[in-house]
Amino acid sequence: MVVDAGTTAILNCQANGEPTPTIEWSRQGHPVLSYDRVTVLSNGSLRIVAAQKEDTSEYECVARNLMGSILVRVPFTVQMHGGFSEWFEWRPCSVTCGQGVQKRIRQCNNPLPANGGRHCQGRDTDIRSCQNKPCPVHGNWGPWSGWGTCSRTCNGGQMRRYRTCDNPRPVNGGRACAGADTQIQRCNTDSCPVDGNWGTWQAWTRCSASCGGGEQTRTRLCTNPAPSNGGHPCPGDSSQLSRCNIQACPGGPPRARGSVIGNINDVEFGIAFLNSTVTDSPESDTRIIQAKITNVPRSLGTAMRKLVSILNPIYWAAAKEIGEAVNGFTLTNAIFKRETQVEFATGEILRMTHIARGLDSDGALLLDVVVSGYVLQLQSSADVNVKDYTEDYIQTGPGLLYAYSTRLFTIDGVSVPYTWNHTITYDHTRGKMPFLLETLRASSIATEYNPLEETLAFRIHASIAKGDHSNQCPTGFGLNSTGPYCSDEDECAVRNPCSHACHNAIGTYYCSCPRGLTISADGRTCQDIDECALGGHTCHAAQECENIIGSYRCVVRCGIGFRRTSDGLSCQDVNECQEFNSCHQRCFNTIGSFHCGCDPGYQLKGRKCMDVNECRQNVCRPDQHCKNTRGGYKCIDLCPNGMTKAENGTCIDIDECRDGTHHCRYNQICENTRGSYHCACPRGYRSQGVGRPCLDIDECENRDACQHECRNTLGSYQCVCPTGYRLMSNGKTCQDVDECLEQNIHCGPNRMCFNMRGSYQCIDTPCPPTYQRDPLSGFCLKNCPPNDLECALSPYALEYKLVSLPFGIAANQDLIRLVVYTQDRVMHPRTTFLMVDEDPTIPFALRDENLKGVVFTTRPLQVPETYRMRVRALSYSADGNIEYQTTFIIYIAVSAYPY
Repeated sequence: MVVDAGTTAILNCQANGEPTPTIEWSRQGHPVLSYDRVTVLSNGSLRIVAAQKEDTSEYECVARNLMGSILVRVPFTVQMHGGFSEWFEWRPCSVTCGQGVQKRIRQCNNPLPANGGRHCQGRDTDIRSCQNKPCPVHGNWGPWSGWGTCSRTCNGGQMRRYRTCDNPRPVNGGRACAGADTQIQRCNTDSCPVDGNWGTWQAWTRCSASCGGGEQTRTRLCTNPAPSNGGHPCPGDSSQLSRCNIQACPGGPPRARGSVIGNINDVEFGIAFLNSTVTDSPESDTRIIQAKITNVPRSLGTAMRKLVSILNPIYWAAAKEIGEAVNGFTLTNAIFKRETQVEFATGEILRMTHIARGLDSDGALLLDVVVSGYVLQLQSSADVNVKDYTEDYIQTGPGLLYAYSTRLFTIDGVSVPYTWNHTITYDHTRGKMPFLLETLRASSIATEYNPLEETLAFRIHASIAKGDHSNQCPTGFGLNSTGPYCSDEDECAVRNPCSHACHNAIGTYYCSCPRGLTISADGRTCQDIDECALGGHTCHAAQECENIIGSYRCVVRCGIGFRRTSDGLSCQDVNECQEFNSCHQRCFNTIGSFHCGCDPGYQLKGRKCMDVNECRQNVCRPDQHCKNTRGGYKCIDLCPNGMTKAENGTCIDIDECRDGTHHCRYNQICENTRGSYHCACPRGYRSQGVGRPCLDIDECENRDACQHECRNTLGSYQCVCPTGYRLMSNGKTCQDVDECLEQNIHCGPNRMCFNMRGSYQCIDTPCPPTYQRDPLSGFCLKNCPPNDLECALSPYALEYKLVSLPFGIAANQDLIRLVVYTQDRVMHPRTTFLMVDEDPTIPFALRDENLKGVVFTTRPLQVPETYRMRVRALSYSADGNIEYQTTFIIYIAVSAYPY
C-alpha cells in the first residue's frame, strides 16, 4: 500500500478462517503497540493516522485459531512530497554599471521528497533587474567614405576621403576616436596624352596602266606631332587611291564587275558580287579571264563549280580576236542581253539572264546576272574538272545571235555531259559579225570554291575565230540572203518528223506525246505508258490496276475462285466442276472454290479416292474374320487365336494356364484372359517379360518408404527405427518410447524422470529449504515460519518444466507458455516474466504476451542437446506491490531426429 504523508491509512488483514481467528500485527518481527497515531480496530485492521515517512515498512498480520495460524505480509509505503525552504538573500548585481540582473534561490529540502514523492512544484530561482550608474561608451570610427574626384586628370593630382567618430559616439566620459578623420592620396600620375596630326601629302605615284583604267596613290605621315602617352592617332587615311588612264583599250575591257541574284536548287541567295580581270596570255594567242564571285552560299558553292558560262558575257566580250573575227565588245560595245539555258544529262535545267550595261568610268564591263533553276548537286569533296570546249555563234538576224555548245565535266573521273544554248540581242545598228558563224574556244578552265570565305573563283583562256564553213549555215538553219543571215528552219512544217506533236526550236525540233503516252527511244514516235507497272495509278488496296492505251482503269480485285465481270465492278463465282473438273469421282462446287468427294467405301486423299479398309475398324464380331473388298468388306465366321470352336459352333476361350501351353517360367504366375493369357509377378516383384524371372522391387529406393531406415527384403521391405523409438502400426513412422511411464522408472527422492525423444534422464528437482513439494502438481511451494521476513520475501513457488523437441524446429517458433496462478488457482492478472542469468549461446528467448511468458526459438534447432533455463515471474497487487514470485526451471531436450 502506498499513501501520501499526513493521510490516514487502514491496513486490512487478508487472513480469515473458521472459527474466527485472533489478529495480531507486527512490524519487521516486532509487535505493533497501540498509541495515539496507531490503533488496531475491532475488525483486526491496523489504522495509522497522519502517516509519516518513518511509518514505511512491511507489516505482518498473524491470524490464529484452533486450526492453526497464518501470516500475511502487507508492504506499507508513505510517500513524502518535497517542499521549498525560505528564499535565500539576493546575490550581487551582475554588472557594476548600466542595466544588470540579480538572482536568489530556494532549496527543495523542507522536506526532501522520499519514497517516490513528488519533487517541489514551482521555481527554485527568482530573477530581478538592477540598475547602476551609466557605463562610459568609447568612441569608434565609422566606415571610410568613397574617394573623392581627382583634382587633375593627368600629370598628378590629389583625392581625399573622410570618416566620422559615430560608431558609436563617445558618451558618459568615454574616450574619443584615435587617429585622423581624413586621408589624402595621389592620383592620375600618368603624363597627359598628345594627339597626333598629319603632315603634308607626298606626290602621286605613276599610273599602273596606260589604258583601260589604272591606279595611282599618294601618302602622308602622322608626325606633326606624332601621338604619344595614349593620345588619339591622326584621323582619316594615310593614303589616297585615284583612277587614271580610264580610256578603253582596243580589243575589249580589261575588267568586269557586277552582281548575281536568284535561286538555285530552291536555295535563295542574296546579292553575290562578281569581279573579273582580263589579261593577255604570254604563252598562247588567248586572253586570260580571272573572276571571283563572293557571297556564294555553302550549300551551292560546290555545285556551281561547273557553271563556267555564268561568265560567258565576259569572256565573249573580251576573247582574243583571231583574224577578222570580232568579239562581243567589238560587235555590241558591251551593251547586250543574253538568255542562257543549261541542261544536264541528269535532267536538271538552269536558266540565266545576262544584262551587259556597257563600261563604267573606269573602263570596267558592267554586268547583272539573274539565275533560276536546278543544277546537279555535288559532294563537297568531289573532284570537278571542266573540259575544254567550243561554242558556235550564229548570226540569225539583225541584232540577233544564237550560240550553242555541248560540253563535258568530270566528277571524280566520271564524265557528265551537259548542253548550253544562248540567245543574244543587241543594237542592230552596230551591224553584224563578219562571218555567218564564229567559234569561241575556251581552254585551261580551272574552278575553286572556298567554303570559309564563301567565294567561287574561275580561270579561263578564251579566243574567237571564224567558224568551220564560216559562210555556210549549220544544220537546222537556212540561208537568208537579205543579210545574209542563218534563219531557223522549221523542221516540223518541212519534214513532219513526229508521230504526234512536233515543236520547232532554234536550230532543232522536239516531239511530244499526249497524256498517257511517252516518247520512245528514237525521239519521234510515242508509246503507251504502263501506269500499272510504273506505280503511277491511284487505285486503292481493294482494287487492281488495268492498263489501257493512253490511260488505265481501276477494277475490283477478285480472290481465288472468282472472275471479274466485263465492267470490272464486281466478281462472279467460277464453277470449277464444269470448267476444269480435276476430281476422281465426285465434284462439288462452292462459292469461290470447290471440293472433291468419293463414293461410299472410298476415302479422299488429295483429289483421288482410295478404297477404305473397313477391316481395320473392327467392323466384324470377334469370332469373325474380316475380308476387305473394293468399296466394301465381308465378315467370315472364324475363331481368332486363343479361341476354339465348341460343338455348337461358337468360339470359346482356350485356358492356356490349365493346358500348359503358356510360356510363364520361374516364379511367374500364369493368369488366363479371354483369347490369351498374362504372366504376372508376385507382390513385391516386377516383370521382365514372358518367360523371364520376376525381379525383386527395392522399395527402399523410394525415399518416402520409411521415416528412419529402410531394409529391403525379397518381395518386400522392413522399416527400422532408432533406439528409443518403436515402429507404429502403419509400418513406416517411428514413435518415441516413454520409458518413464512404460518402464515405471523411479529416479528417487527429489528427482524426476525426464522422457526425451529416444531416451530418458533423471533430473534433480530438489525443493529449497522452507519449501514443500505439492503432491498433486509436484511444485515446490514456500512454507515460512512465523515472523521470518527473509523467507516471506523469497519466491512463493518453484516449478520445473520438462520439454522434449524434435530436431530442426525453425527460428521464431513458440514452444512454451508460462502462466502464474493465485492461491485460488486463477491466472494472476498482473504478472511479468524475465530470464534469469540469460545465456546468449542458447537458441531460446523469452517475451511477455498477455500475462504469459512465451519461450520461443531464436535460431533453428540443429544440435541435439539438453538446455536449462531459469525464468522468474513477478506478480503485483492492485496498488503496485509485489504479491507473488514464481521461479520456473525449464529443461529443453532437442532430439537428434526430426520426429
